[in-house]
This record gives sequence, structure tokens and C-alpha cells, in this order.
Amino acid sequence: MRYEFAAIQFDTVNRTLTNSTNTIRLEPKPYSLLLTLIEGGGDVVSRDTLIEKVWLGRIVTESAVNKAVSTLRQHINKLDGQNEYIETIPTLGYRLVPAVTQLHKDVTPTVSSRKNITLIAATFIFSICIALFVAYFFQAQPNVSPLVPHKLTSQNGIELQLSGAPLSKSFSYLHPISPPYSELWLNRNGTNIQLLSGNLRAQTLSQDAKYIAYIDDEQNCSVKRLDITAQKTQTLFPCQVIENIKLSWGRNHQELIYRKRTNIHSGYGLYRFDLNTRRHTQLTLPPATGNLKGDHLFSLSQAKDKLSVATYLGEDKHRLTIYRYPEMTVEQTIALPHHLSSITWSADGKLVYFTDANSIYSANVGNKAVTLVHKLTAPIESIALLNSNNTLLFNQYKLTSAVKLFDISENTITPVVNNQALNRLPRANHSQQVWYISDHGADSALWSVDTNTQTNVATPLPHAFNFQRFTLNHDASKVLFEYRDAIYQFDTKSQHVTEVISDELKAYVANYGKHDDEIIYSSERSGSWQLWSVNLNTDKHQQLTTKGGYSGYAHGDAIYFTKFSQPGIWQLQEGLESLIVPDVAIRNWLNWRPRGNALYYEKDNHIWQFDLNTQQEKQYLTLPSSFIGQFDVLANGDIVFAQLNQPSGELWRLSLNN
Repeated sequence: MRYEFAAIQFDTVNRTLTNSTNTIRLEPKPYSLLLTLIEGGGDVVSRDTLIEKVWLGRIVTESAVNKAVSTLRQHINKLDGQNEYIETIPTLGYRLVPAVTQLHKDVTPTVSSRKNITLIAATFIFSICIALFVAYFFQAQPNVSPLVPHKLTSQNGIELQLSGAPLSKSFSYLHPISPPYSELWLNRNGTNIQLLSGNLRAQTLSQDAKYIAYIDDEQNCSVKRLDITAQKTQTLFPCQVIENIKLSWGRNHQELIYRKRTNIHSGYGLYRFDLNTRRHTQLTLPPATGNLKGDHLFSLSQAKDKLSVATYLGEDKHRLTIYRYPEMTVEQTIALPHHLSSITWSADGKLVYFTDANSIYSANVGNKAVTLVHKLTAPIESIALLNSNNTLLFNQYKLTSAVKLFDISENTITPVVNNQALNRLPRANHSQQVWYISDHGADSALWSVDTNTQTNVATPLPHAFNFQRFTLNHDASKVLFEYRDAIYQFDTKSQHVTEVISDELKAYVANYGKHDDEIIYSSERSGSWQLWSVNLNTDKHQQLTTKGGYSGYAHGDAIYFTKFSQPGIWQLQEGLESLIVPDVAIRNWLNWRPRGNALYYEKDNHIWQFDLNTQQEKQYLTLPSSFIGQFDVLANGDIVFAQLNQPSGELWRLSLNN
């Protein structure tokens, strides 16, 4: 649907505002806000109506509404600064000033509908005939070859971030050697060539295999271009580590497409960089809400006229959008109930291949059909097209980690769990039992280990337990965990799972309060991340913070907590907020614990202890370089933590044209 008001056109399908020369893509809230104002037909739309339709009736602050209106006004002013579009009516609400004209409306006549039904029926019958023929054909042809992957390389460690140049039959990749250093390799017609090494974090090979763009983080983060033949490098533009940039070449080696985020809290948007003009152009908008990656995967077709973008919407939920490039008009969207790890185009531009864990799928951009291509034995980190015959290049990897215990009295570190599995997020209240997540079995699950007997037991939960936040109650008889925006409680004795906070409240980080019937959790339903509490007996919810809160614990007569967008550990006591430990990084908002009369947290590759009585800080434990940022503190002061082992992986090719 398209609308026109004054000098601006509004496209509801592509979510864009356009004047005669420029286009702006709207964020979700301003987009819904503008739709609601248009539906008002020039009348005043109250703030209550806006909250009902834009925020779906959730409790939001005045500032949240004001911010959405302000953002929409800023976008409109960039396109037309001469006219007033949104009028504020004091105490009543807002109205759209210009008259609105609808430019296009989809009309489907009854006759056409009947023709469509007839066509669909005929197509369905034809499809059945084809299916029967295919089934018979393959039954009569027993020698059809199955898809068989072939190993390409088997270096020590793992090869990451594959980038292919199908027309040149070449590909490049990173080979980590010792943290944080990696080697950049090029494979040209089957020959491996090491190009350079350093603190490299991303790379992409041009389609003519003459250039590689990469991120060099040796001194200051910067995006560089390597001329492979001349072995000359050129700095393109500066970056920040926190942006976590991924790169891909555009229509030629004078154009880069990249993703980035502005901070650790925001999702990813896509951008284009022109090497000739040195100009950056924003292509897509990051998500407006927290905890969403946004547009984190993308791939440009060989024809260079279609850009596929995978948008993270939630656990096992992605949207694949096909854009006409470089216009960035939407051609197709496909809902994918998968967790995508990488994507690439087929040679003919009709399919988008994507990976989910250890499986490769294809999505047909014409009819939206999703097909399982091949299932492997280990997870896939990245995928690329190797040549024009639809040979896929992918890497399988195996990550393993150990759970270890630091004994404060003995000053020793001993393994608690050390197998050929990925063991992570250790939790413990007592030294005898440690809980952790592991892929040791058929599926990732919640496990516990008795540190005295070394007995491991998997928890019988009704779903695979992946990287989910969980915590223990005071005597470790209950496990609190988040799953698909809801909070659940598992009773370890009765082995019963109960939903304690519904997904409507969008709770994320949940911890037990002063007793097991109280939960302190974070939610952004008020417009920003704040701490809330709920009494499980009365089901009464209460907002605890107003200036931000993300992970909180009740300890003594105070609540200690971290914030979503500010560093440090904070204290809330008798309604007054104060900063207790100022230099705890935002990335460690979950990596801290109160125990006894102290706070424990990670910074500078150490666990630190802050004494709440003396207000003194001291180093508590020096961590190994392979520490993966997850630890817990036992009641006696011992530390349990996760440590990554040496990763391993291999490169494979899979020909889809047998």
C-alpha cells in the first residue's frame, strides 16, 4: 500500500518514506505510529490509542511515546523541512496535518479468485502426477548417487569465515593460530597460499579473486584492502571492535557491503562503503528493541542484483528478505523457523542456501519452499559457493570446553567436567553439585555433576537446553530458566516444569530474590530495561528501578544490579540508587555474583572481589586466556568456571550437481 501526503510518499510494504530524491526506512515504532495517525483520518489520535495500537497495550512511559513521535518527525523533516506534518494537541494527543491520498489498493475480483482456485487445483493435481512419476523414476533408478561431502583441508585447529569467488574458483579463510592472532589464507584452483597474519577478525574475497577486504585489530581497529598480486594494503576506514563488523564485496572491488552495530546493546544494520567517494550509506535499519541481532547475515548474488538478508527475530526464528540491489526494494520475504548461522546464493540466483547447526537448507526465492539439502555430523560455521556448478564450500567445527573448580583454601584448579563436549554456563551453590549446559548427549541439555563421586546426570527437560540463562535457588532444589521470552521453574525433586512468568511480559534475566517465592527479573515493557519483582504466591508484579536495571540480586536489605547501557554494579536501598563498583564493563552485566558480604565480578582477565563492609576491591583469581566469560561463586568462596579447549575443524566441499 502507498500513501501520499504533502511532499512525501509512504510505502507500507517496504516501510519507507520517500520524496523526489531520497528514501528513509522507518523503524518499527515510528512505522506503526505513522500508520495509526493515517488511520485517524486527520482527527486527533489520543496517547491511549497510540499505546493500544503501537505498543499493543503494554505499559510504556511518556518518554517512550515522545521518543517515537520525535523520531518520526526527524525522518519527515529530512525529507521536507518546510511543512508541518505531525501536530501536537496538548493534553489530547497528535494528528497528521496534511491530507492523505491512497495511491494504490490491491483489488482481487471474484472472477479472478475463481480462476485462481481452478488454477491452484489443476496445479495441485499436476504436482501429484509429477511426484508419482519422480517416485517411480527414482525407484527404477537405484544407482542415483547420494550427496557425499569431500574434505579439502585438515589443518591443525579450525578454518573460519569462508569467502568464495565462484567465477575464479577461489576461496579465502581465516586460520586462528594463538589468540587473538589468525592467518589469512587463499585457495586458488586447489593451491593454498598464506597471505598474511595478525590480529584479524573478518575477511572477504572479491569475485575476481584479486582483492581481500579484512579487519585489522592489531593497534586500532580498521578495515583494509589487500591487493593480492601486488601484496599492498590500503586502509579504507576506521572501526571499533564493539561494532563486530562483517564484510562482503558489492558489485565490484570498489564497493563493500558490511554489517555493524553501534554498541553492545543494539542489533545489526547493513551499510555500503564506496571506495571511490569514501562515502558510507545505510541500507537497513537495526531493530528498535533490545536482545535482537537484527540483520546479521547477508549475501549478494553472482548477478549482483539481489541481496539476501537474514534477520534474527528470536530463538529459532529468522526472516529472509530478498532485496533488489542497489535500490534496496523488497522483492520477497520468507519466514524461516530456523537458527541461521550462514547464508549464500546458488549460482543461478534462484536459491539461497543457509545453515542451521549441522544442516544445510535451500530457500527458493520464487515459491518460498524450504528444503533440507544435507545433514552433517558437526555444526557449520560458514558456507560459500565454490564454483558456478553449485559446489558448496563449508567448514565443520567441534568446540569443547571444560568446567573447572578453583579451591580458594588450597589455591588449586581442578577439572570438574572434562569430556569431548561443549560444557558451559556452570552454576553452583554448594561444592558437592555443579550444574552446567552440555552437548554431551544427542541434544544440548542441562546437566549436573556430583564433584565427590564425579557422577553426571542429565536433567529431563521437555526441550533441548541450548545457551539459555538459568540460576539456582538457595538449596539448589529448583532451577529457574528463560525459554522463548517466558520464565520457567524446574523442581529437581518432582522433576516438574512450571511457567512462572508468561512471555507477554518479555522477561529475560531472572534470579531468585530473598526467598524462593520471589523472583527479580528484567523487562523492557516499560520502554527501557528495568528490574521487576514478582511474588509467586500472589502473582503480584512490582517495578523496582526507574533509571535502568538488567540483572539483579536481593542481598541483605538491598538489591545489587547491573544496567543494560551503563557500566558498573549498582545498589538500590530504601529507594535510593548508588554506584558501588564503577569499572565493571557493560559486557559483564551477567558475569558477576553476590556471595557472603562480597561482590564477585570479572574484569581484566581476573575475578575480583569487592568487600561490601570495607568497600575494598582485590584480585581473587587469575583466569586462563581460554576463559569464556562464565563463572559462579560457591557459598564457601570457591569459583567454578568454563574454559575453552583447543578447537578443531575441517573444510569440505559438497557438489549439488551429481
